[in-house]
Amino acid sequence: MKYTLLIKEDETSKRIGEYISKRILLEKDEKNPDIVISVGGDGTILQAAHTYPNKTIFGLHTGHLGFFANYNPDTVDDLISDINSGNYMTSTVDLLSCKIEEANGNTITMNALNEITVISPKKTLIMDVKVDKEYLETFRGTGLCVSTPSGSTAYNKSLHGAVVDHSLKCMQLAEIASINSNAYRTLGSPLVLSYDRIITLESSIPLDINVSIDHLFYTFSDFRRITFFYKGECLKMGYHKEE
Repeated sequence: MKYTLLIKEDETSKRIGEYISKRILLEKDEKNPDIVISVGGDGTILQAAHTYPNKTIFGLHTGHLGFFANYNPDTVDDLISDINSGNYMTSTVDLLSCKIEEANGNTITMNALNEITVISPKKTLIMDVKVDKEYLETFRGTGLCVSTPSGSTAYNKSLHGAVVDHSLKCMQLAEIASINSNAYRTLGSPLVLSYDRIITLESSIPLDINVSIDHLFYTFSDFRRITFFYKGECLKMGYHKEE
């Protein structure tokens, strides 16, 4: 078994990270670890999830709020003991997948822990919204956000989306500055859909848009379609086994 550390750039996180590093008995390997120790906040865990997919992540929270981490500075010795002994439990968090298709035929598939957003940076975004290939509406506005239950308390909440119980298997579609007038009308409220549904956002012409996958941002100048779905990809989190 090998491990690596991802540490937030603040003095508390650095100090705790150094303390952990001196006491973990496993071999350190930044390229291909089995275990990733995240010291910081939820942002550090997001970084760990995208940098090291399919690895077991141990999150130690050093900030004010944290939803994913299972350890804190008071339980740092538990974290060290759990990893050294291999005596710990794991839980999984479902990842939301998206398939981005460009007009030239290129496709990209990526996963998100919190949310995926589609935003038009230069002009009004016009897209058909489909659920399971059935037409729902034509959206006009700045953009759309699709979030997981875990991400319902992140950007989705600032869009007045619903806070969803993390144990539910679902996804949520929320509007970003939609246009509602006598000529144009959208649903106007967040839409919570079952885990086995598929959401498609599609344009009749190639678009210049920005797509965010959690904290990562991408620009597409030939965008045509994006599909959201769950395919069984999970984030594995380590936590202390209670006696």
